[in-house]
Amino acid sequence: MSQDPRHRMPKGDRSRRREAARRATRRSATLTFATTVFPGLGLLGTRYRRLGALIVVLVVLATILAVAAVMMVGPTNAALAVAVRPNVLLAVAAALIFGGLIWVWSIVLAHRGTTDPLMSNRQRAGLRTFTALLCMMVILPVGTAASYSLIQRDVVGTMFSAPIGTNDSPELDVRPGKGPDPWAGVTRVNMLLLGSDAGDDRIGTRTDSMIVASMNPQTGETVLFSLPRNLENVPFPKTNPLYKQYPRGYNCGPPDCLLNGVWSLAEANKKLFVGDPTPGLTTIRGVIQEITGLRMHYTTVIDLKGFEALVDAMGGVVVTVRDKLPIGGHLNAAGNLVGVDSWLKPGTQRLDGFSALWFARSRLASDDYDRMRRQRCLVGKILDQVNPVSMLQQYPALARAARDNITTDVPADELPAWMTLVQRIKDASIQSLPFTSQIITPSNPDFRLIRAMIREAISPELSTATATGPTTSKTTKTTPSTSTKSSTTKSSTSTKTSTKSSSTSRTSDQLVDLEDAC
Repeated sequence: MSQDPRHRMPKGDRSRRREAARRATRRSATLTFATTVFPGLGLLGTRYRRLGALIVVLVVLATILAVAAVMMVGPTNAALAVAVRPNVLLAVAAALIFGGLIWVWSIVLAHRGTTDPLMSNRQRAGLRTFTALLCMMVILPVGTAASYSLIQRDVVGTMFSAPIGTNDSPELDVRPGKGPDPWAGVTRVNMLLLGSDAGDDRIGTRTDSMIVASMNPQTGETVLFSLPRNLENVPFPKTNPLYKQYPRGYNCGPPDCLLNGVWSLAEANKKLFVGDPTPGLTTIRGVIQEITGLRMHYTTVIDLKGFEALVDAMGGVVVTVRDKLPIGGHLNAAGNLVGVDSWLKPGTQRLDGFSALWFARSRLASDDYDRMRRQRCLVGKILDQVNPVSMLQQYPALARAARDNITTDVPADELPAWMTLVQRIKDASIQSLPFTSQIITPSNPDFRLIRAMIREAISPELSTATATGPTTSKTTKTTPSTSTKSSTTKSSTSTKTSTKSSSTSRTSDQLVDLEDAC
């Protein structure tokens, strides 16, 4: 029987062979790792050196071009510019997939090109395992980035694909341009934010949250105006078919003829709105234009159940619950609260999406106006607690919730300009003014007073933002609660933490910074 030649080797030769095998193994691991760190780099030390040189040159050139592009506009603007362009996102996903495949291929080649016959079976197996792990280190992040690009493309294509409703205001002249400053020459942009509570257990759509965001696109300074759901006698635009039925305003007494029922009213009279696929949205937008004296340039509708998913995706939100709030339940014939599922207890706590939704919606143990206060408080807390790292980790869930529950008429081709505006808003002040019963009389509102207070809040010189609907020629004197001086608002809101929400929240029923709205 013949013996393995290695067994007949002198002891010194076997030792040198083992040392050579160890050196070959270290060299293979080093070059394979180098290719993982920088595509093609490790191939320069193998028989695939020409291919390695080509890959290295291409990666260097691509890196230089990418860095130059980012330096021209800044990292944030560069990322946002990609994030809002569906075609660019598709190209990025394709480039990531193709580049990732080349990268993994070069890692495998580096491994194959450095395999030595001197290596033992154990060393070969170890290198194969090591190479597989390195390939996974590339595949996972590249695959995730490509997946995020495709998800973002789907979101952009779904949410910003087409206008929603028919805007019956005059031609819109606030569209951003294409120059270095897309908002140059635009003095005011108004966005209508509607929270819809349409659901399987409800008939029709009720807009229980109605906020107008009026933005100065030059500075980013923003004012949020919250309108109560139970506002009565609201005026219809003369161009709306329902104006003929309600020329003196929508009035048949509560609880039927309130502002939050306008959408359902229009949907019930679809035959009057020839060629309009969403008469409810068109009508509520027109009515709010008449109420505020502001032209609604853009509209965004958020399903309140989708709000629950968004809060869950961002990891919850920390708020201070000041009063015990019921979850579920209803008022019986005697006016008593029954059927409550559970309660939100007072105290500072992190609310999940379900609890945050009820914090914003609950009103049976309080009233509509306290709910308005909680809603603007919640908006401020969410904006303050957004964590970019956690948002990125939860991005697929966030994107899915946004895609399925948010609709807007912001065109996709305007998104780069909106990213510029969002950056300006982020660095500016956001103020809030709720029209609660402490400010107006919802059952008999003075719309001239409301419009005057809005003009004062956004600065009276910005006349281009006013609508063509009914306005007042004489200025109604506003109450002290509309003062925009931060010293007044901060001193007034600082006292509210010592007593119950139902009384002290009223001290913030004025124009205050959103961060002070709680």
